[in-house]
Amino acid sequence: MQNGTAEETPPSGLRERKKQRTRRAIIEAAMQLYQERGFEGVTIAEIARLADVSPRTFFSYFESKDDVFLGRGDERLELLVEAIRERDHRQPILVALRRALQGELPAARQPRPPGMPDLPELLRHPAIANRLRERWNRWEDVLAEAIAADVGAAASDPEPRVVAAALTGAIRVAAAAAWEQPGRRQQIAERVFDFLAGGFSSYGAKPASRRGGI
Repeated sequence: MQNGTAEETPPSGLRERKKQRTRRAIIEAAMQLYQERGFEGVTIAEIARLADVSPRTFFSYFESKDDVFLGRGDERLELLVEAIRERDHRQPILVALRRALQGELPAARQPRPPGMPDLPELLRHPAIANRLRERWNRWEDVLAEAIAADVGAAASDPEPRVVAAALTGAIRVAAAAAWEQPGRRQQIAERVFDFLAGGFSSYGAKPASRRGGI
């Protein structure tokens, strides 16, 4: 009986590899159709058919057609929420999130699938641009909720929302810059988070000029 159970249940590593292959097949099918017909000519039904999966399977990997082109969003958000929940509470939330994102950078540096358009090209499509804005807004909402729960803040407390907005903005800026300069992804991320960690209470203020030789 035990042997039968072991044979019927794929090891977690095998399941994960199968999921990655399915995800890759969906993305490659979308890219092929995109190159043949353009963004507007691609439908979810056709992507699923070409990838040899059902539409239901498609939606277990992506919420919409737009998400196929934008890449992994929910996985990164889950990573950040988990980092908040499991952090050492002697350290600031920024430290926990920065460490989580640094650990994810090697995977993020993987080359984009063949035929995948770059960000400027994608953003020429209003549906993609709108979806990306929706994604960042959702990130801010989810992070604010996770931060408030973690620190025990009241629902009316504005601080978790401010922290979430700052973090989301930093990640958004770093991601956009890294798309334009993929070889400097690590340096860009470090600079953005160093700036955020230092705060900006004095940013933009120029020291007073000295007069009379004093």
